[in-house]
Amino acid sequence: MIALGIALVAIAAVAHAGWNVCAKRLSDGGAPFVWLYKVVGSVVVLPVGIVTLVLTSGEVHFGYWLIAVSVGAVLQLSYYLLLQRGYATSDLSVIYPLSSGMAPLFAVVAAMILLGERPSPMGFLAVAVVIAGVVVISVHSSQGDSPRGTKLNGVLYGALIGAANALATVWDKQAVSGMALSPFLVYWGISMFEVLLLAPFVLPQRDRLSRLWRQHRREVLIVGVLAPTAYILVLFSMRLAPVSVIAPAKELSIVMALFGAWFFLKEREILRRFLGAMVVISGVLMLTFS
Repeated sequence: MIALGIALVAIAAVAHAGWNVCAKRLSDGGAPFVWLYKVVGSVVVLPVGIVTLVLTSGEVHFGYWLIAVSVGAVLQLSYYLLLQRGYATSDLSVIYPLSSGMAPLFAVVAAMILLGERPSPMGFLAVAVVIAGVVVISVHSSQGDSPRGTKLNGVLYGALIGAANALATVWDKQAVSGMALSPFLVYWGISMFEVLLLAPFVLPQRDRLSRLWRQHRREVLIVGVLAPTAYILVLFSMRLAPVSVIAPAKELSIVMALFGAWFFLKEREILRRFLGAMVVISGVLMLTFS
């Protein structure tokens, strides 16, 4: 079962890296861009959510579901908004690996405190290897690299995004495992709550919303489809493996994100960051077989 969980995370990693490249291309989109692709994501999942609700109507505890999706929406929105702000101030090849690498450390600690999980010594060593790889990716080493101020912004936002991602990951694990809720219902509910929470802040910006939709409809649609795909696959994987395995395994998306940063965004110093990503993957493999 753990192997199947890792396979689902690998597929999710490709989708996750893809939508992050699109998000970086619209780094100035802010909350309106997040709201637009969340609306798209809600529509995409709506049919499956309704069918799942009908089929499991007698099994779903409404109180648990309401708690799960309301708290999850706040945590997920924190992650998405911080991510968009981070992309406005630094490179994807800095923000993405740093935030992804910090998340396992926070997630393992949170899983130990909140969920009572106890990773093996090899698991702790694997997380340390993941973090070491992120350090290789993130250091400022040459004049051809990003400006130091940009890198510092990347470090700050990377840590904040990693912490938000870790908290959301641990809460998701509790929702689909501890509360035994369907991943589809969890995502559907969280997505709807996110749209409602952001609406009062973005709807007054109708001109900006209209411009984003006209000029960047393709990016909105891509993110709106790939984000729920990646998210739901990870939620299903959490039913098959501990969060202390799933969270670091998500770092496989770093390689795909760095490729996107090089190929689509033309960011610099990619070779060194790819080498760091290999270290990250080594840590993920250690964790998988620990």
